[in-house]
Amino acid sequence: MILIYTRHDGASAKLRLSEKPITIGRSSNADIMLLDEKVSRLHCGITMEDGVPVVRDLKSKNGTFVNETRITTARLQPGDRIRVGSTILIVESEMTKGSQTILREVADEMAQGKGYSTLLKEIVEEVSEPPSPPVAAPSRKPSGKHVGRSPKST
Repeated sequence: MILIYTRHDGASAKLRLSEKPITIGRSSNADIMLLDEKVSRLHCGITMEDGVPVVRDLKSKNGTFVNETRITTARLQPGDRIRVGSTILIVESEMTKGSQTILREVADEMAQGKGYSTLLKEIVEEVSEPPSPPVAAPSRKPSGKHVGRSPKST
């Protein structure tokens, strides 16, 4: 699983949750440092227990909340929202399909009658961003001036 949050510089960050315990707080000693006046120096920590991430409040003044419920300890699942002070950290699954799974799915779809062109079109549509709406060009009225051009000589 991964933890998504906004760093003190405003950029979005992701941290993979692993066997290594992490701390969250206002202190520069915290693994995830939050510049939030409602966050304690070492506010909470996340450890792995039997392969499941667990968040623990570290006796913070303002509490640690998971899905808006104040906790002392809570097992985390994808989709959970941890609130520390005014900061929200989101737990997401990082499971992605492997190449063998993708190839098997494509083979299954082709066996069910989908053609190569249809599959390719679906992939391109899924990867492509939607186009920006067209912007009308400003209308130009002749000004009578020739800017940047020299008059034609005949």
